[in-house]
Amino acid sequence: MSLRHGLIGLLAREGPQTGYQLTKAFDRSVNFFWNALPGQIYPELARLADAGLIRQTGSGPRGAKKYEATAEGIAELRRWITENEPTQVIRNETLVRVFFSYLVDPAEAEGFLRRLADAYRSYLFTLEEIAAEHVETLAERASWLTVDAGVRVTRARLEWAENAIEEVRRWGAKRPQGGQAPARNPRNA
Repeated sequence: MSLRHGLIGLLAREGPQTGYQLTKAFDRSVNFFWNALPGQIYPELARLADAGLIRQTGSGPRGAKKYEATAEGIAELRRWITENEPTQVIRNETLVRVFFSYLVDPAEAEGFLRRLADAYRSYLFTLEEIAAEHVETLAERASWLTVDAGVRVTRARLEWAENAIEEVRRWGAKRPQGGQAPARNPRNA
């Protein structure tokens, strides 16, 4: 997803919004699967307005600008949804840390994984609460699909973290000298 498409989509869904309101809308919806900072949102709004994909509909206190999606913006969002293949780039800092966790004491690696599992549990609780909310409109149903994906993925991540904790516990007993990695496939060790 590009930030521009996310902002156009939120304006289409929520109606006219200020940058502050869009930041809050991002936090309670799209932010569950796509992160954006206020420092990214405001410049992108200016670029979208310059491109004619959104327009300013008014001003508020302290110079706040209110924007709405234009017909051109909605057409661009529809084109992006139906014609572009999503990128499949995966960047996961958690797994990079786990990949190199053989370099730290097993108890430290286990502590990291325990904190991770706790975070997954907390996130899962939040997602399950949202998933239990009543949905009626097509926009709410589409949103529910993303929450459902989040629930399923987070359950799988939690299960993985719990299994990883058990694996790292075994490292303490059979940690090789010199910080070498355990056997390539720990299940066959």
